[in-house]
Amino acid sequence: MFRSLAVALFLLAGLAAMAEARWTDEQQLGVYFFHSEFPLRDVEYLVEELGELQKDIECTLNLKCADRPIHIYLFRTRFSYRQQVQQQVAGGTDRKALFVAGNDFSRVFAYQNSSLAIDLRHETTHALLHNALPYVPIWLDEGLAEYFEVPVGQRVNGHPHRSELKRAIGWFGHRPSLAELEAKRELKSMGASDYRDAWGWVHFMLHGPPEAHAALEEFLGTIPTGREPTPLSIALQRRLPDLDRRIVQHLR
Repeated sequence: MFRSLAVALFLLAGLAAMAEARWTDEQQLGVYFFHSEFPLRDVEYLVEELGELQKDIECTLNLKCADRPIHIYLFRTRFSYRQQVQQQVAGGTDRKALFVAGNDFSRVFAYQNSSLAIDLRHETTHALLHNALPYVPIWLDEGLAEYFEVPVGQRVNGHPHRSELKRAIGWFGHRPSLAELEAKRELKSMGASDYRDAWGWVHFMLHGPPEAHAALEEFLGTIPTGREPTPLSIALQRRLPDLDRRIVQHLR
């Protein structure tokens, strides 16, 4: 109890420090509250994209996101980003962008760099999924964030993971294992190939056989009920007995 209270007080102190920062620009768009060290007009296109991201996720996954606020903190430099993040999350400065869940609202931190758009779409996807579901398995959470991190027009064929998986399958005989991904319980256990394979399974369930899409919707729909959903490795196998062949065929 005392440890939880101490953590809560620490986070509140960090948020108070953030509130005192002199942001160059602050705006609200739907559930998003932007706090930026640079003019948001510099990334106007990205702000508009994030405005559509919630609709994309709800429509694609048949989910409904709660109206819980998502505060997005944008920093001009990596240095200022690291200064703030190190007060919020231990080890968070190792990442270029960060999502932090909260009971009242979620927070997303990022700084200006060449991959800002991808970073923001990725971390904001986590925040929106958190608004829609009480939890998401690590591998699926990351797989969905990888899927939605690119612009709409690139989600089917434009993600670099597609060519990476084709090469891994064609040259090295790689076979993505969903059971191995499901066994991962901590974010630190996810390596680069795990992110790639998680994206591959998500892509298969969204753009592959209708049975696979139905399995994903059933899995996500079960989570809010409080019942333990059947692992997708099992649910997919039941619907698609030749699953191993189908996933390889799809990713090729």
